[in-house]
Amino acid sequence: MIDFVIAGAQKSGTTALAHFLNQHSEVAMSQPKETHVFDTQGLDLETIDSRYAPFFEDATQTQLRGEATPIYLFLPDVLKALSEYNQSLKIIVLLRDPIDRAISHYEMARDRGEELFPLWRALLAESRRLKSDQTPLSEGSATRNHSYRSRGYYSRQLKCLYQYFNPEQVLILSMSQLMARHKKTVESVFTFLGVDPSFQVRSEIVFSMGGPKKRYPVSRFILKLCYLLEYDRMRRYIEAF
Repeated sequence: MIDFVIAGAQKSGTTALAHFLNQHSEVAMSQPKETHVFDTQGLDLETIDSRYAPFFEDATQTQLRGEATPIYLFLPDVLKALSEYNQSLKIIVLLRDPIDRAISHYEMARDRGEELFPLWRALLAESRRLKSDQTPLSEGSATRNHSYRSRGYYSRQLKCLYQYFNPEQVLILSMSQLMARHKKTVESVFTFLGVDPSFQVRSEIVFSMGGPKKRYPVSRFILKLCYLLEYDRMRRYIEAF
């Protein structure tokens, strides 16, 4: 049974955190990082462990098992299923400034050939795209690829998360904390998981996202208006915002 999940958010440093945790002798992260067990293979709880098994072939019986699939935070049905799967499951959430996250998500979609619109047009088309998405869990769906703005409404997602998990089961961090206060942040994650917090993990750039490729002044203005109230809502959950 999985002991913890890094559930989000996409483009917020989850790859780096999974890499750091996997170095701890008491932790085994799934290989590869994202299993997508709960969002692509159905929610048949009787077979979840067997689906997870191939991702942990090198794990020992004494290690905590964890995985990182960032879209889990964005899908309410998945959060519910995770709580039903393991009532003691611990959830780690990494968040990033929603404007920067949206732009990074868009640029990834462009690089992959999943997005043809300019960013401002993609933002304006997003609500229509997601509303008309009949198969949100399918590969290449609008929900997966074009939810640039929607995924940044963190307060909605965290409110849903707390419907299924007690506060002591949830750890919320920001990507800026992981980057600026690496040692202290990683130590807090180890403490949360109940493993030796003194285990030393060297700070490093795991996946260099770099800055935005363009400035996107119009799109940034649109996003700033969209998130005007969201920043205040987010401060209820994390001081970094």
